[in-house]
Amino acid sequence: MDLKGLLANGEGQTTEFKKSLSLRKEALEALCSMVNADAAQGTVIFGVDPDGTICGVEPGNFDKAQLSLSQSIKNSFDPPLQMEIHVQESEGKRLLLVTAQRPKTIPYYEYDGRAWIRQGSEKRLLTLAEKDRLRRTRDRAFHPGPWKCDRCGTWVGHLSSVTITNEGPKKDYDCGCGGQFWPVT
Repeated sequence: MDLKGLLANGEGQTTEFKKSLSLRKEALEALCSMVNADAAQGTVIFGVDPDGTICGVEPGNFDKAQLSLSQSIKNSFDPPLQMEIHVQESEGKRLLLVTAQRPKTIPYYEYDGRAWIRQGSEKRLLTLAEKDRLRRTRDRAFHPGPWKCDRCGTWVGHLSSVTITNEGPKKDYDCGCGGQFWPVT
């Protein structure tokens, strides 16, 4: 979705507004919560008040701010979060957008040692039981089935191909069409 659409829809399951870069910690907790939710994606827009008023990012060295934000994300997420940072203008003011998406291979992310999840426009910490459930339902190594091919849509109840390696059993997730089987949640 474009910036205009994000701003028009307001805060929600996959979008968070932060008035200032000084709210970095809260913004990155929100980003963590969005990518951990079932939508598996999120955008934080700096320079927008939570009520939708565009105030712009504080003047200063934008390159330095982006580098600092990028380093903070790189050092604080486990596993490392792949994200994009974009500068855009709205109403003559510069905004900083941080977008990220959780790949299927990652059950959940932690930010500063804590896993957050989004429910609507609110975030909360995941419990140990919830982390375990996400690991079992999203991690192919732990998921009992059923499975669905991401290319052709074929469903299987159990994966029949397991190879024993020095590291232990290894499931084969490849479908005959060239796609891969993923857990159905």
